[in-house]
Amino acid sequence: MADLSVSYLGLKLKNPIIAASSGLTASEKGVKRAIDAGAGAVVLKSLFEEQLRAELRPAGDSPFAHPEAEAYLAGMGMNEGSDDYLSLVESARKDGRAAVMASVNCTGSDFWVDFAKRIESAGADALELNMGYLSVDTAETAKAIEDTLVTLTGEVAKAVRLPVAVKLGVGYTSPGNLAHRLAKAGAKSAVLFNRFYRMDVDLDAMSLSAGPTRSSPEQYHESLRWIALLEGRTGLELCASGGVYDGATALKLIAAGASAVQICSAMYAKGYEVLGTILDEMKTWMDSRKVGSLTELKGRLARRNSDNPELYGRLHYVRALTGQG
Repeated sequence: MADLSVSYLGLKLKNPIIAASSGLTASEKGVKRAIDAGAGAVVLKSLFEEQLRAELRPAGDSPFAHPEAEAYLAGMGMNEGSDDYLSLVESARKDGRAAVMASVNCTGSDFWVDFAKRIESAGADALELNMGYLSVDTAETAKAIEDTLVTLTGEVAKAVRLPVAVKLGVGYTSPGNLAHRLAKAGAKSAVLFNRFYRMDVDLDAMSLSAGPTRSSPEQYHESLRWIALLEGRTGLELCASGGVYDGATALKLIAAGASAVQICSAMYAKGYEVLGTILDEMKTWMDSRKVGSLTELKGRLARRNSDNPELYGRLHYVRALTGQG
């Protein structure tokens, strides 16, 4: 029988399948259902910076503050979220069958480090910083944005003993360089990639509307590319996120170099039970190929282990245009 156990963020997980931060992991019941379905770890639904700002009202505005979001959350009665969140960490951790990771969706604030300490005291096994920032200021430079992310990561990593993962969006010019900087700042893992909510346009109403809220099974390719390119080269472990609907995709990402794989949209589409299905598919494939453990597979198709590293860059693009290969 194939051994699916892995090490991620210094934690021994029974398997690499992580229930990603979402509404499905926002309650003790949801966490239990994910663990019952087989999750090796669970990332709790993110606590948003705007919730804390509405609650704590610190002096001085963050350059990344979103007043409209704060007002909206306050109007929904969500401005007392921190105590509830810490209670969720404590209750989820008592289950004991899987690692419990807290998640905070933030870009910068004076008080964030203090809350990270409270998360640690509540018993979380790890902390995921969900860096969900979209720049709309044309004068803002890429360096300024990345400097802020690195500074925040460093402040949190220095303040807690918890392993810190950083969940990044796909839009950075040089993910490898940013990963290097995050590692130096104290991060242990990069989660690739965060999927921001998308927008659409309603032509009849001539207004903005929400775009698709779930990833599609084709969207794992960007994560696959960058994990294969960066594995073993940045000082960070890599965790895959986005478009994972079956065991074959999870195995591809691990072969590229992922230490773990997050699942979200597939759970919304197929229920918590899809986690068990994915694990069964992984075991079946490994047993049929006599792959005894994921350690044997991890990183085999990463760029740094390839005799032809050029295949991971422009060569495929050129071949597609010329019809060669």
